[in-house]
Amino acid sequence: MIKIIKNIEELEDLKDEWDALLQESRNNSVFLTYDWIYLWVKYFLDGKKRNSLFIVCIYDKNNKIEAIAPFFIKNFFLFFKAVMFISHDFSDYLDIIIHKQSNPEDIVIEILTAIRENHIANIIFLKQVSELLLMNMNMNMNMNINTNINNDNINMDNTNNDNKHKYQYNYRDKQAIYSLTYKESGDCYYIKLPDGIDAYMKQFNSKQRYNILSRVEKAKKKSVEYISPENIDSNSLDLFLDNFFELHQKRWNEKGHGGVFSSSKIKSFFKEIFGSLFKSNILALSFLKYNNEFISAAACFDYAGNRQVYLPGFDTKYSDLHPGIVLTYYNINEAIDKKYSEFDFLKGGEEYKKRFLGIKRKNYKLYLYKSKFIFYIFKLNLFFNNEVKNKTKEYFLNFFRKK
Repeated sequence: MIKIIKNIEELEDLKDEWDALLQESRNNSVFLTYDWIYLWVKYFLDGKKRNSLFIVCIYDKNNKIEAIAPFFIKNFFLFFKAVMFISHDFSDYLDIIIHKQSNPEDIVIEILTAIRENHIANIIFLKQVSELLLMNMNMNMNMNINTNINNDNINMDNTNNDNKHKYQYNYRDKQAIYSLTYKESGDCYYIKLPDGIDAYMKQFNSKQRYNILSRVEKAKKKSVEYISPENIDSNSLDLFLDNFFELHQKRWNEKGHGGVFSSSKIKSFFKEIFGSLFKSNILALSFLKYNNEFISAAACFDYAGNRQVYLPGFDTKYSDLHPGIVLTYYNINEAIDKKYSEFDFLKGGEEYKKRFLGIKRKNYKLYLYKSKFIFYIFKLNLFFNNEVKNKTKEYFLNFFRKK
C-alpha cells in the first residue's frame, strides 16, 4: 500500500513510525530524522503556495511501514514542477528510508510509479545521493522498464569544470522515454577511527605528525582552553549557540559572503533543530577559548556511532594559533575515546580534511526526466538561483554592511 503525505498535519501523525523505521534502515542518518525533516518543512515549506509536500510512504501487506521517500514538489519557471529531497539545501546525506529487510529495488519501483501515476512532476532532481541509491535506480530502470543499455546510448561528458564524468542513459517503457543523468557531487570525507589516538597518529608520516602535535602543544602552552560538549548543559546552551553563530558568521563576512546565518529564518531553523538535537544527545558543540574569547567552534553530530562535523568556524585573527587544526584534533581524540567507528567531515573537499587522512565517500546528484527541454530549463533555473540570484543578494548585503 502507498500513502502520500501532503501536509504538515499528516506528517505530525507519522513521527513514531518514522523514527522506528529509520532505526531499522540501512541508511540511518541524522539528516533523515523526523525532527530534522519536520522542522525544515515547518520553516521552509509549510504555507508556501508554490511548493508542496509529497512524502511517499510504502506499507507492507501487514500494514507496517517499510519505506519513506522524503520528497517535496518545487515549482520552477511558473508552471514546471520538480520532485526533490526535503532539506536538500542543508543536508549532507539524503536517501530513501528503507527497512533493512525490504527489497530496495522493489521499493524504488513503487516510489517512481507513484510519482509517475500522480502526474506531479516534470523532473526528479535528487542531491547528496549515495552510490547505493543510484545503483538501485539504475538497476530498476534497466531491469523493469525494458532498457537495453549498450555503448551506443551512454553519453560521457568530460567538459565539466570539476573534471567529473556525467553519464546519461535512455530508458523506455510503454508510455515514454526517460533519461537518467547523474554526476558525482557533494563528496564527503571521513576517517576510520582506530582504538586509540596514538594508533591514529601513527598513520601519519613524521612531518605530518609533528605539524599537528606541535600546534596542539603550542595552544596548550598559550593556555588555549578546550570546551568539550560535556561542558555544555541545557542552561548554557543558548549562550554557546549565540557564540557559535557569531563566530561562524564572522568568518564568512570577512570573506565577503553572507554566510549561512545571514537569514533570520535560517538562523531560527538551526537554533531550533540544534536545540532538539541537543535534547536527544546528538548535538556536540565544542569550542576553543583564548584570553576569554571564543576563537574556534564546531557543531558536530554524535549519531549512529559516528561523530560528524557539520559546521566549523574560527576567528582568523588568531590564525597563528591554528585553532581549526587544534579543535579538529580534540574532536577526533574525543570521538576515539567514545569508541566511535567514524569521524566524518561531511560535505566539502577542503584540503585540511585530506591532511587529517580523510577518505572520500562519493555522493551524486541525479536528474530523471522525459524531455531534454525540461532538463535544460531546470538547469537554467538552478543556475539563475545559485549563481545570479544568490550572488546578487550577497552583493547588496555586503554593500549595506559596509555602509
